[in-house]
Amino acid sequence: MIRGIRALALCVVVAAGHVAAAQSALDSLDDLGSSDRATVERAVAALEHAPAATPDLADALFAAGRACEDTLVDPPRALALYDRIVRELPDARVATAARKRAELLRAQVGGGGEHAQQATELARLVAEANTLAPDEIVRRGDALAAVAWPGAPEAALWLAEWLRRAKRFDEAQARYDAIVQRWPGSEHATLAIRGAAGCAIEAGDWARAEALARQLPTTTTADQIVRDDLLEDAARGRSRHRWLVASYAIAFAALLAMIASLVEAALRGGRRRPRLRPPIEVAYLAPIAAVLVGVALTTHPLIAPAVIRLVGGGLVLAWLSGATLELLRARGREVRARAIAHVAVCVLAVAALGYISVVRDSLLDMVVETVRFGPE
Repeated sequence: MIRGIRALALCVVVAAGHVAAAQSALDSLDDLGSSDRATVERAVAALEHAPAATPDLADALFAAGRACEDTLVDPPRALALYDRIVRELPDARVATAARKRAELLRAQVGGGGEHAQQATELARLVAEANTLAPDEIVRRGDALAAVAWPGAPEAALWLAEWLRRAKRFDEAQARYDAIVQRWPGSEHATLAIRGAAGCAIEAGDWARAEALARQLPTTTTADQIVRDDLLEDAARGRSRHRWLVASYAIAFAALLAMIASLVEAALRGGRRRPRLRPPIEVAYLAPIAAVLVGVALTTHPLIAPAVIRLVGGGLVLAWLSGATLELLRARGREVRARAIAHVAVCVLAVAALGYISVVRDSLLDMVVETVRFGPE
């Protein structure tokens, strides 16, 4: 009887010790989000050695796995944490997510960890990309893509996407094409075709974008939606480009028309030259323009270039128009018809400049998003 009581007491003590150890490890959960690598390392180590005494430990282990991937850049260590969740806590809420991450990492690391070095190098490249020189990123990315290991297509796809974000469209397209040729029919090949279509849209190559989009599979509803969205984006981009070219032509033609009007007024009806001082129209508009530019620069930097373009173009047109009309009045010539013509030209020019501004500065998409979902 006494032996039984002692054994029961020992079990209680051991269980209490496990619970205390698990709780101590959980207390280090907040340290996983630290920017200090050593702090994250200590928190992960504490969770690695924590007993699976509470269901809450699964969430902590998953967070530790993500920290190993993102901060410590150690895919094998993250894989071990995910495998532990699946093995010891299969009923936890994050077990499914842990299983998926484990499958993804195991495909890169290898069943026996034989590709751990390459997987770690890829993770380190992704984590350090913002601090590396562009040529170094390309060199390391191409080297990882050239090695025969399961993560090679992932490395090649990441490099292609990085080149696309860097606006190096031709180099990105070359990487996308290489992925399709080297791993035809694979999931990475499909993602490469999709990325290449988006890259062509951003580069303004609408025909290539449409041709690539039509190569995408349409076996599922999601595939069909992706394909249709790319084709729609290409068509929208082509339409915007046409209107942009037309807007540039209208703005340039309006400027030439205003200059021609001033030259005609200077050459006919007398020898008086146009005065260099700003006309009354510019003197009236300049303070307003200065306020608009100042507000845009200080409170809305994203729209500042568009405001400066519109205000600057409007002031130039107002100056030319005002100088021309003053010269006509000084020589006793008819002003009414010329003023009406100037108004029409200025309206067209400002509308063209407005369209140029919203398209060049990507404001049109912002306006569309605001109309759809409301202001933030």
